[in-house]
Amino acid sequence: MDHTFVKKGISGAVWASLDRFGFMVIQFTMNLILARLLTPEDFGIIGMLTIFIAISQTLIDGGFNAALIQKKEATQTDYSTILYWNIGFSFVLYLILFVCATQIGKFFKMEILCGVLRVIAVTIVLNAIISVQRARLQKKLAFKTLAVVNLSSYIIGVVSAIVLAKCGYGVWSLVSLQLIYGTCCILLLLIITKWIPSLTFSYSAVKGLFGFGGYLLAANILQTICINIQGIIIGKRFSATQMGYYSQAYRLDQVISASIPQVIVQVMYPIYSSLQDDLVQLNKICLQNMRVLAFIMFPILSTLIIIAEPLIRFLYGDKWMPSVPYFRVLLVGGFFVCLQNLNYYAVASVGKSKALFYWSFYKWGFLLCALLIGMNFGMYGILWGMVLSSINIYITNAFLAQKHTKLKIYDQLNTIIPIFFTMVISVGFGLIGEYLFGNIILTSLISICSYLILSKLFRLKAFQETIRTVLYLIKK
Repeated sequence: MDHTFVKKGISGAVWASLDRFGFMVIQFTMNLILARLLTPEDFGIIGMLTIFIAISQTLIDGGFNAALIQKKEATQTDYSTILYWNIGFSFVLYLILFVCATQIGKFFKMEILCGVLRVIAVTIVLNAIISVQRARLQKKLAFKTLAVVNLSSYIIGVVSAIVLAKCGYGVWSLVSLQLIYGTCCILLLLIITKWIPSLTFSYSAVKGLFGFGGYLLAANILQTICINIQGIIIGKRFSATQMGYYSQAYRLDQVISASIPQVIVQVMYPIYSSLQDDLVQLNKICLQNMRVLAFIMFPILSTLIIIAEPLIRFLYGDKWMPSVPYFRVLLVGGFFVCLQNLNYYAVASVGKSKALFYWSFYKWGFLLCALLIGMNFGMYGILWGMVLSSINIYITNAFLAQKHTKLKIYDQLNTIIPIFFTMVISVGFGLIGEYLFGNIILTSLISICSYLILSKLFRLKAFQETIRTVLYLIKK
C-alpha cells in the first residue's frame, strides 16, 4: 500500500478527530447553556420534526456522495452534475414539506410545528449545496479544511442561538442554529476551496453513479425512517416534553457512541475503497480499526453509564434528570453502535451496495417492529427495542462483511471479546471502590486505571496498537 496515502489517512484521522471532538465540545457547551434557557418542550418540537428533514436530506444525497468517493476517478463533470441534481431536487422537497406542514402540525396537535417546519426545511437546500463539496474533500482526505469549515460555522451558529435564546425566542433559537450553520459552511467552502462547478450536466454520470448510489439511497432512506420514527411515536403517543427528555439523552449518546466511530469510518472509507482489490489487506486494516475502536470506546461507555446522573445534572441542570435512565439504556446499545459501520463501509468499499440495500429491509424492518412492539411497554420498551436493533444491525453487517470481504465473524469476536471482558472486570473493581469510598469520581478513576493495567497484564493486542497509534500521532 502507498505509504503516502497511509500518512494522508493518519493526518486525516487527526483532523477528523479534531473536527468531531471539537464539535462535541462545542455541542456540550451549547447544551449546557441552552438547556438552562429553553424548555424540554422546545427541544421536543425539533425532535418531532427531525424525521422529515432527515428523510429529505437522504433523498438529496441519493447515495451519490458515497458513490463519488467510491468511484476511482471522479471527474469535474461528475461533481458538477451531482451538485445541480442535489440543488434542483432539494427545492422540490422543500416545496413538498412547505405544503404538508399544516397537516403535520394537525397530526401532532401543535400549530407551532407548521411554522417551524417551513423555516427549518430551508436547511435541506443549504445541505444540498454543501454535500458535494464535502464529498470532494473527503475523497482527497482534506479533513483539515473540513474541520476548519465545520467548527467555524458551528461556533457562529451556536453563538447566534444562545443570543436568541437569551432574548426569549425559544425554539426559534434552535432553528437559527441550523440555518446559520449551513449558510456559513457554504460561504467558507467557497472562500477556502474556490471550487466552482462546471456549466455541464451529464445524464450518463447520474446513471453511472446511481448504479452504485441508488441502492445505498434506498437502504439509507429505510434506515433514516426507522432511526427517526421514534420521534413520531413519542411525540404522538406521549408528549413534546417527553420527547425533549429523550432527544437530549439521544443527542448526548450519539455524540459519544457515534463520534469516535464516525471519525474512523469517515477517514477509512476512501482507504477501504482503494483496497477493494486486496481483501487480505482490507480485512487486516478493518480488524485493527475494530480493536482500537473497541479499546477506546468500551471503557468510555461503561464509565458514562456509572456517572450518568451527575453528568446530566452538571450539563443540563436538575430539570433534565428524567433523561438519565434514557441515557443509560442508550449507552448499552452504544457498545454495538460504535462498531457496526466498520463492517458496513467495508462491504460498500468493494461495491456491494446492492447487498446492503437488500439486507437493509431486514435490519430496519427489525428496528421498526421492535419500536412498534416496544411502545406498548412505554418509553423503556422503545429504548430497549432500539438496543436490540443495534445488536441485530451489528450482527447483520458482520455477516455481510464475512460474505463479501471474507472478514470472518469469528475473527471479529476474537478481536472484541477479550476487550469486553477486560472492561467488565475493571468495572467490577470500580464498583468495589464505590462501595468502599462512596465517591463516583474515584470509582471512575479506579475503573479506568484497572482497565489499563489489566490490558497491559493480559497483553491485549488492542492495547499495544492503541499506544503505538497515540505515540505516532504525538510525534507528528
